[in-house]
Amino acid sequence: MKQLAGILILLCSWQALASAEPVVLTVYGDIELNEQKYNRLDFTLSELQAFAQADITTSHPWSSEQRGYHGVDINNLFEVLFSQQKVLSFQLEALNDFGMTINWQKIAPYSPILAWQENQRTMSLRNKGPLWLMLPFDQVPKVKQADFLHFMVWQLRVMRVHSEPE
Repeated sequence: MKQLAGILILLCSWQALASAEPVVLTVYGDIELNEQKYNRLDFTLSELQAFAQADITTSHPWSSEQRGYHGVDINNLFEVLFSQQKVLSFQLEALNDFGMTINWQKIAPYSPILAWQENQRTMSLRNKGPLWLMLPFDQVPKVKQADFLHFMVWQLRVMRVHSEPE
């Protein structure tokens, strides 16, 4: 009987682990959330979906037509996680180890998002997911478009936020 109870406990534990949602984004920085300080937080897609969301419809060099993107409003994300800090820049790291450091003041006015949906479909690794930093590329003046292209990091996995006290 004890063996059966042990097997049931193992099966339940395994099932709980198997159904656990994977981490899709790790954020580093001087984070403060619910009056607790952190230097790193891991987020599942469900946890990111609990933040304010926004939509961007835009064309860009990786698509022949406009597409709709839905995802985490980065302005809101920073407001929630870094409310006592002034965000200066952030470094993005993709699953393929591509990295990019972005001056926050340069892109903040364009209301970027961490897109997790393209044309109402959850993005997979095959189509630049699970997260893609998306800017309303069509709204960026033509003169600056080339400068902004390399900011649109896909298969995003890590965000390192550099800030200072306000």
